[in-house]
Amino acid sequence: MRKRQKILIVDDEAPFRSAMRRLLEKNYTIAEAETGQGAMQLAHSEEPDLILLDIALPDANGLDLLPQLKELRPSPTVVMITAYEQVKDVVAAIKGGAFDYLVKPVDIDEFELTIQKALEHASLKNEVDRLRQEVQRLQKVDRLVGKNPAFLEAQVLAIKSAQSRDAGVLIQGNSGVGKELFARLIHAESPRAAYPFVALNCAAFSAEIIESELFGYERGAFTGARSEGKQGLLEVADGGTLFLDEVIDLHPEIQAKLLRVLEEKEFFPLGGTRKRHVDIRIVSATNQDLWKAAEQGKFRKDLYFRLATIRIDLPSLRHRQEDIIPLARYFLEEFNDKYHKRFRGLSAEAEQILLAHPWPGNVRELRNTMERLVLLENEETVLARHLHFLGEEQSSTNVQPSADNLLVTLPDEGLSLEALEQRIIEQAFEKCGRNKSKTARFLGIPRHVLIYRLKKHNLGT
Repeated sequence: MRKRQKILIVDDEAPFRSAMRRLLEKNYTIAEAETGQGAMQLAHSEEPDLILLDIALPDANGLDLLPQLKELRPSPTVVMITAYEQVKDVVAAIKGGAFDYLVKPVDIDEFELTIQKALEHASLKNEVDRLRQEVQRLQKVDRLVGKNPAFLEAQVLAIKSAQSRDAGVLIQGNSGVGKELFARLIHAESPRAAYPFVALNCAAFSAEIIESELFGYERGAFTGARSEGKQGLLEVADGGTLFLDEVIDLHPEIQAKLLRVLEEKEFFPLGGTRKRHVDIRIVSATNQDLWKAAEQGKFRKDLYFRLATIRIDLPSLRHRQEDIIPLARYFLEEFNDKYHKRFRGLSAEAEQILLAHPWPGNVRELRNTMERLVLLENEETVLARHLHFLGEEQSSTNVQPSADNLLVTLPDEGLSLEALEQRIIEQAFEKCGRNKSKTARFLGIPRHVLIYRLKKHNLGT
């Protein structure tokens, strides 16, 4: 049986409370208070879902009680009650966290609609809080820190999607927002949690390597193949979850083979004649709009629909301003433990620097920033001078590599694109003092892609 929602009516007028009780008690559990002190006591003991709070109370102002009530855990939804001459206070009430307001004398239709909407809001908020606590109790997933509404909504969607064994989940967001963390969360909460979680970055290898990594190969399948053959990641992940990061970079032929796996749950390893059967769930991720790519013919639409039964969009850190300082403090504690340091907090100036930084690398960049700081400094408080490198790094990344002014003369007899790529990378690597991070920024490509291409061209990594 569904638990009845609880409403606390706080008003010093007994006839008004009685009228409200008669309207509500058929469907809800009702509690009453005529003073601010009584309201706080009942709010603590009864944990109401909704509080109808009068502004004018004998011992308190409802506007002063509002922030105290919102600090309670669980936090109730509050609707203010006001007389006509107090309507000017409504703006302050809404800013203080009130969901809505009612004006005396109360219109019955407006009252019932407001109560319905407020309780729907309370139910959704309570579900988000419950799921967020569940997320943070997971043992196999790092703690997800943040109260940004879009981030919390993504957590809720991730946990709900985990209940399916097979539904494809596509996680979209910029690099560094935590896509793999969410993939691991989905796996850990799913019926497949006891089986392997296997990850593959589709942008880090050539199409040939990706194919052999995914499907494996039989003995003698190609020159250089292991004599005993190799088991593919599809088989390694059997029963569990395969996470395909940067899935947008999959070669069209591999997309077709992957679609067959999803539809028929079977495949042939390279050089093999015997079908392999697998039972896996695929969670994929990309830092681009995969549907847009599909519409442009850069990705198979039929595969998109298989992968994106559920789509989760993760916000960039610059859109999660309220989470920057809590995340910085969390990482501060993490690296205090790792490096046996004793940082206790952040100065106001340091907080302003963190809040002002655009965080192009998102949460990963913030984590790296705090690790560098804790490793190199020895203080009890993070100071502004400890973060000087953020400004330097930002100025160095403001100017993006551009080919607009680059003039290349193509010979009539043609040229080798691979040789040209090798020459460009070689020159850029030397120009940047053989520093991989600087070279990747100079060329405008991810660092892992540069490392792959350096190895590919045997450029002395």
